[in-house]
Amino acid sequence: MGEQLLMELIAATGLPQELVTSELNALIKKAGLDPARLSLEDIRLILAEYVQDVLLAAKTEFASAANE
Repeated sequence: MGEQLLMELIAATGLPQELVTSELNALIKKAGLDPARLSLEDIRLILAEYVQDVLLAAKTEFASAANE
């Protein structure tokens, strides 16, 4: 169930699938989870971390651009 749910989520983003897949897989591995056994709650936690990572990267880039 986990992999199917993850694939549907990735497809629904409209973002480049290879990029999103590799980033989410890295977060899943970091969390020590098995992609085949992901629950909806696991995916929520992974997505929350993903959003935090993206926002932190955007904040860093914005601060860097403002200092130039």
